[in-house]
Amino acid sequence: MNEVPDNLMRETVTLYARAARMLDPMRLQVWEELGINFPQLRILFRVRSHPGIDLRTLAEQIGISASGASQQVDKLVARGFLMRQDDPDDRRRLSLELTERGQQATGEISRATRTFVESALSVLTPDELADFHRLLGRVLASAGKALTPSPSPRPARGCPGSGE
Repeated sequence: MNEVPDNLMRETVTLYARAARMLDPMRLQVWEELGINFPQLRILFRVRSHPGIDLRTLAEQIGISASGASQQVDKLVARGFLMRQDDPDDRRRLSLELTERGQQATGEISRATRTFVESALSVLTPDELADFHRLLGRVLASAGKALTPSPSPRPARGCPGSGE
C-alpha cells in the first residue's frame, strides 16, 4: 500500500467527519418533532432490523444496561412506537415489535436522511458517483473489519437521555 501524506489523511478525515455531522441537524429536527431521544431512536431502528428481538438481546446489541433499555422501551411502548408480545415458546420472554406509529417514525427518519444525502450527492457526475460508491464501499468494509465485537459488550456510558 502506498504511503499517504499525513496532511492529506488529516484533511480527508476532517472532511469525512464534517460530512457525517451534516446529517445531525436534519436528524435532530425529525427526532424532536417525533419526541424521540437518541437512545430511543437506536432502539427503534434495532427493533426495525430485528423484529421480535427480546429486551436482553436488545440491551446487549446497543450496549446499554438491561434496566436502561427497559426504561426506554417502556417510554416507547407508552407513546405507541413499540409493542411487547409474549413469546409463545418462552412465557418469561417478551419480544418487541414496531407499531404502525414506530414504522412510520423510522420510515420518516430514513426518508429524510435519504433525501438529504441524495441532494448532496446530486452535484456528482455519474462517473464521480460510481467512483465515490466504490471508494466508500472500501472504506466501510475496512471500518467493518476494524469493529470486531467483543464477546460481552460493556454498557455504553454517557448516551444522551439514557440516564447513564
